[in-house]
Amino acid sequence: MTINKNEKGFTLIELMIVVAIIGILAAIAIPQFSNYRTKAFNSAAISDLHTARMAEEAVFADYQVYGASVAATTTAGAAAGALLNANGFVSTTTAGQNAPVSLSNNVLLVANMTATTFADASVTAKHTSGDKLYAAETDQSGTFQLNSAAGTALTTGTSVAASGVANATAASYTAM
Repeated sequence: MTINKNEKGFTLIELMIVVAIIGILAAIAIPQFSNYRTKAFNSAAISDLHTARMAEEAVFADYQVYGASVAATTTAGAAAGALLNANGFVSTTTAGQNAPVSLSNNVLLVANMTATTFADASVTAKHTSGDKLYAAETDQSGTFQLNSAAGTALTTGTSVAASGVANATAASYTAM
């Protein structure tokens, strides 16, 4: 029997080293990928927040009062600060005084207005997979954020109220 010493291949040690290197790289890359996804979810919420804020300003420019969010399935003009998860309106209490709002997938939004004067409004948004709540107010400049667990949804109860004072700051939101 002859032994051929020209056989080529990898030893078990070499294969184990390659698998260990791949495991180390995966352990570094997977958490970073998760962070990038969370940042993308948060960016979608911020974008929709700014869209709703612009709808608030459009309603104010036309009618000199701010509105609240109204679901697309209800009559615009019955502003109630509804939780939006798709298309809806920022609407005053008068029928026909509204501006449309379109939301990204899995972004929830609530727009509130002062109950008696309609002179101020606030908008709160969150992506259900994001880890922050975002708010903007008509009586304060800038955008505000508050940490929130990923997987929790925005509700009308956790949205920022509108009353003509710094409600986002009072609710422990910080400026971005």
